[in-house]
Amino acid sequence: MSISMSEIEVWELVVKRYYHTLSMEESERLNTWLVQNQANKELVEGMSQLLSQTNIDSEEINYNSKIAWSGIERRISSKSNTRHLIPTMLRWAAAAVFVIGLASIAYWQVWAPSRVSEQITVRTKGGESKKIVLSDGTRVWINENSSLNFPTEFTNDSVRSIQLTGEAFLEVTHNPQKPFLVKGKQVETRVLGTSFRIQLTDQESSVMVVTGKVRFSYKENEKVMSSVVVEKGAEAVANPDHTLLVHSALNQNKLAWYTGVLEFKNQPLTEVIADLSSYYHIPIQIHVDRPHDYLFTGVFNHTPAETALETICYSLHLRWKKTNQGYLIFTD
Repeated sequence: MSISMSEIEVWELVVKRYYHTLSMEESERLNTWLVQNQANKELVEGMSQLLSQTNIDSEEINYNSKIAWSGIERRISSKSNTRHLIPTMLRWAAAAVFVIGLASIAYWQVWAPSRVSEQITVRTKGGESKKIVLSDGTRVWINENSSLNFPTEFTNDSVRSIQLTGEAFLEVTHNPQKPFLVKGKQVETRVLGTSFRIQLTDQESSVMVVTGKVRFSYKENEKVMSSVVVEKGAEAVANPDHTLLVHSALNQNKLAWYTGVLEFKNQPLTEVIADLSSYYHIPIQIHVDRPHDYLFTGVFNHTPAETALETICYSLHLRWKKTNQGYLIFTD
């Protein structure tokens, strides 16, 4: 979906983000507009740079445009590394005087009195998944039968923290000054900015890193007992004895609920059907001698279940049929 915004609208969202008063809807709107093209990205980067250079504290915000502009102009002129700013940036700064005033309303109403953020819990049912955009722009997709607890705003000055039960995929907004924590009952994942799949249930605690790297830790009474760094292309699993094991080979099909893609490379029929059954939420039985001897290679991209079964059986010279319990794969 394409979004059109004027510079003043963009400024309002950028300033709100700077003072941490951006709502989830506004964050989603800004991020959607941001990725539409490179020009939008450069515009926001320039605005953010200028805003950080002005360094106006929230206590200094007021509605007197002459005083506000004087503060911005004084800070710009005092920064030797901002002499390269083009006239367009000065026009942005003038617009910022007005927008900062708007942002201050949200700041004083939401932040200044107490800096206490409301906690929200989102749950999913069987066969359901949801996408959530956090106040810092981090995007979270939670899988079925999962719950995510998070604040409306990350008011802690040193860390961003959420709590997960179940499975989720995250794209974390980069902020080295404010690490991102995903907490479970006894494990904790610490990141700066990356994308990863994480599962925190009574049956399994694991993290699969798609980009960047994370620190995966086992804790008892808030004390770290063991910890590993998991890099791109690796997966870490917490074993029942609380040791942490890192695998270099990933099963990308664990992300199928998020990507819609199942990919198999010369894999045994038993593994193929296990992934299909999990993805489509249907029981599939195999009545075939030596099923491990049947190897399948192929990719399914948002493919209907019966089309996938037909493709697999045709490739392996097998047959399938629908039953009262689900599906059955068999030989002639």
